[in-house]
Amino acid sequence: MDTTIRNIDSFIYMKLKEKAASNGLTIGEAFNRAASEWLNLERKKKSIFDIKPEHFGDEYRHLSEEIDEILMN
Repeated sequence: MDTTIRNIDSFIYMKLKEKAASNGLTIGEAFNRAASEWLNLERKKKSIFDIKPEHFGDEYRHLSEEIDEILMN
């Protein structure tokens, strides 16, 4: 979301900008991190381990091996 925030202290903005740049972040990303922490909002990092296996039926039991065989030949 694009927005304008008024009346930001110039010293705080300068420090935020410096820290964001040193960490390879945009001002928006740095602000989001700071505001989330201040508001005690936790963003759960997604992990490959959060994906639950899904059963597609017995006819697809060896599908990954069949795809590997096709790709390797």
